[in-house]
Amino acid sequence: MANYKKNKVSSAVLAVLSAVAAVPASADTAAKEIEVIEVRGIKGALGRAMDAKREAGGVVDSISAEDIGKFPDTNLAESLQRITGVSIDRSGGEGQLITVRGFGPQFNTVLVNGRQMASENQSRAFSFDTIASELVKSLDVHKTSTATMQSGGIGSTVNVNTAKPFAINGFKVAGSIKGIYDGNSEETSPQVSALISNTFNDDTFGVLFAISHQERETRLNQAQMDGWLENVGVPNPMTESGQAYSGNIFSPRNYDHKVTTEDRTRTNANLVLQYAPSDNLIVTADALYSDFDVETDTTSYGHWFTAPNLEGFGDAAGPTVDENGTVIDLYQEVGLATDMHAKKFDRLTESSALGLNFDWDVNDNLNMKFDISHSNAERAANNGRGDQLSLIGYANRVRFQVDDNILPYASEFASANPNIYSGQQEQDNTAYDPNVTPDGVSDHLDPANSRAHVMLRRGWAVEDTVDQFRWDSTWLDDGDSGLVAVKFGAMYSAETKTLERWDNEGEGIHCAFCGYPDAPNMDAFEQYVFNAGSDFLSDVSGSGRMPTSWLAHDGEANFAFLEQYAAANGNPISFDAVKRNKSYEVTETTFSLYAEFDFETELAGMPLSATAGMRYESTDVDVDGTDEPVSELVILDKTEMLASYGAAQSITKSSDYEAILPNISVKLEISDELIARLAASQTITRPTLDSMSPVTVIGTTRQGGNLTSSSGNPELEPFTSDNLDLSLEWYYADASYLSAGYFRKNVANFIINSTEQITFETANGGLLTDPSTGNDVDNPDAADGVATFTNTLPNNSESAIVDGWEIALQHTFDSGFGLMANATIVDSDADLDPADISQVFALTGLSDSYNLVGFYENGPLQARIAYNWRDSFVQSLTQQNGDGVTIVEDYAQVDASASYDVTENITLFLEGINLTEEYVHKRGRFKNQLLLVEDSGRRFAFGVRGTF
Repeated sequence: MANYKKNKVSSAVLAVLSAVAAVPASADTAAKEIEVIEVRGIKGALGRAMDAKREAGGVVDSISAEDIGKFPDTNLAESLQRITGVSIDRSGGEGQLITVRGFGPQFNTVLVNGRQMASENQSRAFSFDTIASELVKSLDVHKTSTATMQSGGIGSTVNVNTAKPFAINGFKVAGSIKGIYDGNSEETSPQVSALISNTFNDDTFGVLFAISHQERETRLNQAQMDGWLENVGVPNPMTESGQAYSGNIFSPRNYDHKVTTEDRTRTNANLVLQYAPSDNLIVTADALYSDFDVETDTTSYGHWFTAPNLEGFGDAAGPTVDENGTVIDLYQEVGLATDMHAKKFDRLTESSALGLNFDWDVNDNLNMKFDISHSNAERAANNGRGDQLSLIGYANRVRFQVDDNILPYASEFASANPNIYSGQQEQDNTAYDPNVTPDGVSDHLDPANSRAHVMLRRGWAVEDTVDQFRWDSTWLDDGDSGLVAVKFGAMYSAETKTLERWDNEGEGIHCAFCGYPDAPNMDAFEQYVFNAGSDFLSDVSGSGRMPTSWLAHDGEANFAFLEQYAAANGNPISFDAVKRNKSYEVTETTFSLYAEFDFETELAGMPLSATAGMRYESTDVDVDGTDEPVSELVILDKTEMLASYGAAQSITKSSDYEAILPNISVKLEISDELIARLAASQTITRPTLDSMSPVTVIGTTRQGGNLTSSSGNPELEPFTSDNLDLSLEWYYADASYLSAGYFRKNVANFIINSTEQITFETANGGLLTDPSTGNDVDNPDAADGVATFTNTLPNNSESAIVDGWEIALQHTFDSGFGLMANATIVDSDADLDPADISQVFALTGLSDSYNLVGFYENGPLQARIAYNWRDSFVQSLTQQNGDGVTIVEDYAQVDASASYDVTENITLFLEGINLTEEYVHKRGRFKNQLLLVEDSGRRFAFGVRGTF
């Protein structure tokens, strides 16, 4: 590497940069570091991560690859959760999104090699499951901010570092082949990865290419409530002692038992070219590609409840409620659907990133970097299969009960209550027609009972593009003033996110069979009895009384069959999703300038280093969209109305804001082993792009006045946070340390979802009316009332203080054993009061957590077992189809891995994930308000890894 090594002054610059709050975008010095990975294995990785933490100017935690292509966990998010303060959300049993110090995915800036990467999510959240861990060299979590750092991360800034040929130096080949066994699906899927790197022409030119391909077949066993409705007209509620109840009432919406199978396919590739035409210049060009598809099939069996039709046991009695107002016992005869679903929740994504970087030592004192990058991410509309539903079923009577078990009990019956009709044909529309659907169906496995019901295709197509240019400079002072370096630069960033709404709801096609017509007979297409197995959710209390077999069908075949049936009867329809005039595009352009100063001095003979700086940012936001106003509501069936729309209207909105973000950090080396830190800064997080939507989306159009909608707010301002960090770190032995830190964040401008009552004006100038409120529910009449929608929209409003402690221990023994233990304890003045349904703000994602990792490394044998626990937390202030909040109960997971070096180059390995088969449990405001139980099972991976 003689031809591109830096001179002594340049090396000193690098040393200073690594010692003071290295930032992802300006400290991408991998091209200049002579960093041959000499120490392999667990202890070597822990040592490198500890060195990064120790040498940083602020609070930084890192995770390093144990060897090329070998990260500690099979998923990046799973590795990040081992860091103090970091928790994760899972998708399909795999880590996807991160929360840092109680701040959720949208509050954390994620960079790849120092650059923002476009995201296929509707929000700003970055999905870590789109990048294979085999391509990653290290992860850095910056919990304190500096002026050189790209803004946006009130929680943290995470930098994902991939390998580069000059850092590897010379020829290197690494790869692995593994099989992944899913315990629930009992399927084994392949994964392969490979990396090849070399330098040429006296180490002045380098090429690295890495690729990873994974296929995984999963099965998720689930029980789910769509939501709990608040005060929506439940008749005559009664307490368990038989008294009338007058408080808040929480009624169930929909209760399903589900099995979801997923085919996950991920292909990643990374190409890096580096060229050093002279001793003072390195040019790096790189490309990163990700194709990640999740194709799903869900079969489920459940019951839909309509609040006005909920009944109790007695002549005038309504449902029974507990002391909190939760409905715990009811039956329903009319307006109820017993449903068998074939669903899809496909997620088809593709993303890429291109970058070009010039690293130039202008002279012995000045270094400049010029970096230009482009990133694009897309999620396909996929004909509305992001949320597709083929539903068959029948009108039925069901009793629903909630008790001390996690899972409620829903039982179909014909005569369990003497007040229930028993086969006689009534003259009003509350009766059943046994010629259409059997009265009191008790055999949900008989295909003769099923009829077509609802056929939905809907979802969002997303495209995100990010273009950035950075100029970063470092000037090294060689005088005696105490000033070590000055960093200054500028950045231009432009992000455009386009969201297109696709569905088949516009003309009511999805509800062409909502009323359970007698024809067609559903035997004409594929139906079969699905058996979920006797161990379906067997570890969850209440599972023994739930059905494990139900009638299932091929959803795609059903769509095709009903289209053919309609065409044959002279009424052709298509269930395909179409792009709606509910689409919009948000363009956000930011220009930044920064300056930062690094100092070194002594305090009472102890080395003291400090960094002080300021970042100025100016942001312009342009929002363009197309919206359709609601023009008419039409009755479709006993529970639903169709919203018809008028002519499309173009909407254009714009806003702008400026921010000045100061920072200071101080590092005091009390001794060679003991370090104290103090850091203070102001940071911002911009509002999520989807919350700035200019369109109004109609949500629920139920009879009886249950009308909801939601809007965005293009004029939202960023969150702002004043941050303080204090820490003490003791590095007492090789790869061993003990640290304790306190943090406090005072955050303003939190966005809350407020509600307002709105009406819509029709094309003729009148107000939209609700036909379900008049004298004739089948036709509009003069008695129809004005349709008033409860509209939810975001606004900047609240402030909150979050503070907490982070404690970490890492210790290695001479025997080869070692351990890592850490805990995060957080608190806030914005907690949720479950009983207060008027509360519009509480912090989401806030929870305590701890990790315990034990490992052994001696000779050719390595073994590791990790335990992670996260306390319960408020995940969302909304529900899928309800009015309340979503709370995730505490969760613990045990993972393990072991490897054996057959030779110096070949390693056999075995990995186990979620060994104790923990399940995710989500609920509403109170313990007995089930929202979701999801069992993803355990997974095993086994294979061989080689490095040459």
